[in-house]
Amino acid sequence: LSLRRQRQMCIRDRSKRYPFFGKPAHTTTLPAQLALKFNCKIIPIFLKRDKNNFFLMEILNPINFEKTADFEKDKENITIKINQIIEKMIKRNPGQWIWTHGRWK
Repeated sequence: LSLRRQRQMCIRDRSKRYPFFGKPAHTTTLPAQLALKFNCKIIPIFLKRDKNNFFLMEILNPINFEKTADFEKDKENITIKINQIIEKMIKRNPGQWIWTHGRWK
């Protein structure tokens, strides 16, 4: 039942768009929703493949956010922060990234 509810949360926001590289892009809000619902941290991880096909993992600082009485606004703010972090990761090493879905469609 819990997984079904989480899936419904994700499906409900399927058409939401948030800024990503300066354009509105389809973006899941599920990480933000889970962090808000369960009071947990979101910890970004940057992976870089080296020339020998090994990976270097960098664990970044948790995303800072304040939980307020406005769940929708909190969800939006966290989702925008996540997109900004992903943008920085891509800019750091663009050759490591590939998208297999249309975020801007």
